[in-house]
Amino acid sequence: MIWSFGGTLLTTYGRITLINDYLDIPERRGENQLIPFRHGKIFVPKYYDERHMVFGIALQAMNAAALETTIDALKAKIAPRTEQTLSNIREDGTIRTVPASVDTPLQIERHGSNKALLTIDFTLAFPFFRLSTAIADNTTTINANPKAMTVTNPGGIEERDATIILTGPLSNTVITNSTNGCTLTYTGTIASPRVVTIQTVNGEFVATTDLGVNVIGNITHAGASALMVFDIGSNSLSIADGTHTTGTVKVTFNAPYP
Repeated sequence: MIWSFGGTLLTTYGRITLINDYLDIPERRGENQLIPFRHGKIFVPKYYDERHMVFGIALQAMNAAALETTIDALKAKIAPRTEQTLSNIREDGTIRTVPASVDTPLQIERHGSNKALLTIDFTLAFPFFRLSTAIADNTTTINANPKAMTVTNPGGIEERDATIILTGPLSNTVITNSTNGCTLTYTGTIASPRVVTIQTVNGEFVATTDLGVNVIGNITHAGASALMVFDIGSNSLSIADGTHTTGTVKVTFNAPYP
């Protein structure tokens, strides 16, 4: 298993002695609801919180100066106040990545002139890794009303931030995920060859045309707080559309894993 941060292998700095939490799941936040004068509580679906991954690294250099140079390089790598990509090449060769930052001290312990131990505590505000490649192309021509469509989520957690691409001609398009009851509606006409891209950016719902027009006002959704949810495995979709000729619907995302 190979780990890198910001494009640099962690083994560049030293030998990894500890990896905490990478096989675990993030903690869920929220509590079940207390109802007075009733036993127990009422179940409330939880959301996953941010998570932390701690790496222990042992550094050994030729001399004290070389050790200081290595530590300086590591501190420069984690210095940006923005998230960088934490990447994991797994034993099967697949690559999973997640945005991460380092917000705590390295707790450096020096052992002799040329050896040191430290820990890197990565903060994962978004707690799930994603495959480095998108799911298979599932572009479907909406030539019937309704039109069946299948979206497969190969990940280990539901997908709540997929990108949905509508290519005209389409009108008053309603996407229903029969697997979980979620619906997404675009009210209005999309002429050919115009394209509307619907997605979540930095936690906000966004819908824009290929000409840069903001059409989020045409979007409504039901069944979940997300625009659309794709459960683990196969999701059966039904697409209703007032034109149903040559327009298409595409769903794409990089599968998430806890």
